Amino acid sequence: MAKGKLPPRQKMINLMYLVFIAMMAMQIDREVLRSFEGINTSLTDASQLTNQNNSTFYDQIKNKASEDADYKAIQDKAEQVKASSNEVFQSIEAIKNELVSNANYSVPKEGEETNYNSLQNTDVVTNLFFNGDNQSEKGNILVNKIDEFKKFLLDQYSSENDKARVNKLFGTEDSKNQSWLHKTFYNQPMVSALTNLTKIQADVRTEEGNLVRTLLANKLQDEIKLKAFQPIVDIPPVVRKGDNVQANIAFGAYDNTLQGEVKMGGQTVALTDGRATFPLNTSADGTKTISGTMSYRKPDGSTETMPFERTYTVVSETLAKAPSGGSISADRMNVVYRGINNPLTATINGADGPINMTASVAGLSGSNGKYNFKPSGGNSVTFTASAKTSSGKTITETKEFRIKPVPPPQGQIRGKNSLIVPPSSLSKLVVEAEIPNFEFDVSFTVTSFKIKVSGQKTVQVNGNRLSAAGRVLDQVKPGDAVNIFDIEATASGLDGRVPNISGVAIDVQ
Repeated sequence: MAKGKLPPRQKMINLMYLVFIAMMAMQIDREVLRSFEGINTSLTDASQLTNQNNSTFYDQIKNKASEDADYKAIQDKAEQVKASSNEVFQSIEAIKNELVSNANYSVPKEGEETNYNSLQNTDVVTNLFFNGDNQSEKGNILVNKIDEFKKFLLDQYSSENDKARVNKLFGTEDSKNQSWLHKTFYNQPMVSALTNLTKIQADVRTEEGNLVRTLLANKLQDEIKLKAFQPIVDIPPVVRKGDNVQANIAFGAYDNTLQGEVKMGGQTVALTDGRATFPLNTSADGTKTISGTMSYRKPDGSTETMPFERTYTVVSETLAKAPSGGSISADRMNVVYRGINNPLTATINGADGPINMTASVAGLSGSNGKYNFKPSGGNSVTFTASAKTSSGKTITETKEFRIKPVPPPQGQIRGKNSLIVPPSSLSKLVVEAEIPNFEFDVSFTVTSFKIKVSGQKTVQVNGNRLSAAGRVLDQVKPGDAVNIFDIEATASGLDGRVPNISGVAIDVQ
C-alpha cells in the first residue's frame, strides 16, 4: 500500500479483503487433530513397551551365551538384529524431530492449549520430503532405511508367512500412479505424518521382537526353553474399530509342546499347540489393556504361573487423514469454488484397492483418490468416498463442503492497488488484475479501463497500458489524483463471467 492517509473507500476495501482472507482460513476439525495427537502418543507408549520386552529377550540370550558357548552365534545374530532395528528407528526419530521443530510443535503440558496450527501444517511435511515433484534427501533416506531393514529381515526368515508379513509391513513399492512416499506423506498435516512415522517405528520394534523370538525358538532345547520362558502377547498395536481381531498368547521362546492354560478377563483357555487365542474388544475407540496369567507344567510336574499385560489402540474408520482412517480434503483450500477446477484427494487408510468418490453436485471427474471438481452452481456439496478392506468390508467417508463464488479480482499496477509516481512515469504503467492470496490457477488479462484525472473528463481506454490514454496524461501535474476504474478483463481457468474488478488509485507527485 502507498504511504499517507487512505480515503474511506480504500480503507473499506482493505478491510473487506482482510475479512475474506480470514473466512478462507478453514481449519481442520480440532477433534480430529486431537485424535491423531492421542493416537501418536499411544503408539509411542506401545513402542516403548515392546522395546522393554525385547530387552528381556536380549538379556536371556546374553545369559545363555555366558553359560554355554553354543549360544555365542545366537548372541552375535541377536546383536545384529538389535543394531539394524535401532538404526532405522533412530533415523525415523531424527526425521520426526526435524518435522516437529519445523512445525514449531511441542507436546502441550497440563493446562496448555494444543498448537493446532502446528498440527495441521501441511507445508512442513511436503517441504521436508519433497523438492518440487521429486523426493528430497530426507525422503530418500526414509525410504532407503525402511528398504534396508526389510531386506535384513527377509534374509533372516525362511518361512514364507514371515516373509509375507515383513513385505506387507515395510512395503515401499510405488503404485501405478504415485510413489509410496507421495501417497503416504504428500500434503499431509504434520500430526498425520508424525503418526505415520511413529506407526513405522512401532512395527520395527514388533518385528525386532518377532525375529529375536524366532532365533530362540530355532535354538533352545526343551529344558532350556523352560528356564527362559515368559508370556508373549501377539496383537497389532493399532486395530480398526469393529474389526474381528484376536490376541495370540504363548510362551517365549515359543514351544508348541507345552501344556498349560491362560486366564484373562474371567475366561480360562487351555494351550493348543503351545498358545491360547482370545478375541479383542474393538467396539469403542481408545487405548485398551489386556492382562491375565499364564501357567505351564514343568518337567518335574510342578506348575509355573506368570502374569502378562499388553496395550493396543482402537481407532475409527472415519478419522481424517491417514494412518487410521480416511479423509476427503481439498488440496488447496477447505472450500470449493464455482467455475474453476478444485483438486481433491480422497484417502482411506486400510483400503485394499481403488478409492471411489461421488458428489451430490455435478462436476466431479477423476478416479482412484485423485479428483477435480468444477461446480457450476449450488451452495454446498457432499462427497462420499468408498473402498474395500482386505477382508472385503466396505469403508466409507462422507463430508460436506461449501461452494463459494470466486472472489473478485483486485486491480493492480506494479502489484499494488494504490501507488505514488511522478508524471513522467505514467505512460509506462500497465494495468493488471489479480485475486490476492488465491492459490488456484486463475489469471486475468485486462482488456479495457476508464481513467479519470483531477479536473479532466473520464476517458475510456482499450488495452491495458496507460499510454493509450494519449493527451490526458500530458496534462497531469504533481498533486493530481489519477483513478483507474471499470476495469474489464478476460480470465483463464475460470468459467463464466469475470467478477467486478476493483480500481487503482495513483497519487502523482
